[in-house]
Amino acid sequence: MGLVLKHVERTASGSFQYRRRVPRDVASVISKAMFKAKLGDSEKEALKAFPRVHAQVEREIEMARRRLALADAASSPTASEREAYAEALRRRADLIAAGATEEALALTADSIADSYPQDHYEPLGVPPVERQTINLLRLGPERYRPPEPTLDDARKLYVTEKLGDAERADGRVVGRIGRVVGMVAEALGRDPVLASLTREDARKVRDLMLNRVKSTGEKISVASVQRELNTIKAVVNFGKAEFGLPDTFQNPFNKLALEATKGRGEADARDPLPPEVLKEERSRVLGSAGDEALIWRLLEGTGCRLAEVAGLRVEDVDTSSQFPHVRVTWHENRRVKTQASIRSVPLVGDALEAAKEALALARDGNMVFPSYGRDRGPDAASAALMKHVRAVTENPKHVVHSLRHNMKDRLILAEVSSLDQNLILGHALGGVGDRVYGGSLANLRMTTKAMKKAMGVEEDGE
Repeated sequence: MGLVLKHVERTASGSFQYRRRVPRDVASVISKAMFKAKLGDSEKEALKAFPRVHAQVEREIEMARRRLALADAASSPTASEREAYAEALRRRADLIAAGATEEALALTADSIADSYPQDHYEPLGVPPVERQTINLLRLGPERYRPPEPTLDDARKLYVTEKLGDAERADGRVVGRIGRVVGMVAEALGRDPVLASLTREDARKVRDLMLNRVKSTGEKISVASVQRELNTIKAVVNFGKAEFGLPDTFQNPFNKLALEATKGRGEADARDPLPPEVLKEERSRVLGSAGDEALIWRLLEGTGCRLAEVAGLRVEDVDTSSQFPHVRVTWHENRRVKTQASIRSVPLVGDALEAAKEALALARDGNMVFPSYGRDRGPDAASAALMKHVRAVTENPKHVVHSLRHNMKDRLILAEVSSLDQNLILGHALGGVGDRVYGGSLANLRMTTKAMKKAMGVEEDGE
């Protein structure tokens, strides 16, 4: 049987070659019509060479597609001056690679400028990419430097570098960052140059945020404003480092006080469910159909966030080992909040039974709760569970997330160490030793013991 590999053919001389037509979508970037490479004179040589050659071609195609995507982004009406400059720089490099002289570059710039209406020899209505191209071709990058990075430039780089491919990142997180950065532009009347931000600018942004009114007529909560300011701080700090701003630039959003309600934090927005409410709520939810009852039991018995439970895969749930647990981790159907959120949470008592019942359900795919293990699934689960909560209590501080506060109280009353509390709840760990040292099995052993104590579950053998 002869060698059969995609894009491989045998020549008239008997040797093997890689032959592949350049895809149409990148034909404008890759000048040749065909990828060709000799693989060897024998099947053995061809098999050995194929992975390297194929990978190289795939990389070239991917780079061409990225280049086209960058060009499209730079040409869009929302492109920043810095993005337009980068595309103009690439166009200039292409002309030079094709043999263009300085005189030819200048003539090309004049040709582009002449294609637009003129006002005293200055072109009018020139898009950012074309304007940057004209200037770069006439002056060169040594004399015509890139524009200063703006806050929106920092946002775009933050999304790309911190969240990965924007198309695969959690759309809600990307949208929230864009919305928060947009409030800065709204407060200041512009997309500010990053290095120009001042303390006065930061106060204007803070005041705009605090003065917003929700659809209910209530002012936005201080906790929400604090989270939004934390997002801006993170973007500015990231931009300072990545764009090489001088050390003399200080992030003006650092230590920005919310004077009117100083001392209030996220904990004030939610309360643990009182015993009578928790008992009635549990009774209501357990009497409902669907996955809500199992999700509620897991939330109550683990202290996990709703998205962490809704996004569990079958392989994330271990009910049969020495220390049963759920593994909270990043995957394509669920994003985790922080690095500390990636953890193993012990399953004890009723939570362990709920996990076993959930795994026994019939399902298509590998999500424990297919109805909610999807994009926006946690929102749907929250809406379903909140109907039960509001049937029992109208207190706005009583929400599904209150179950995490209930777990926090149980851990405190059981005198569980702060380290074990943070490992269970997925809060940031303290010192370097806490963050780095200790094996996963040892941590799970200790957190299981702590969870059993908090939930009143007897240790084996007692």
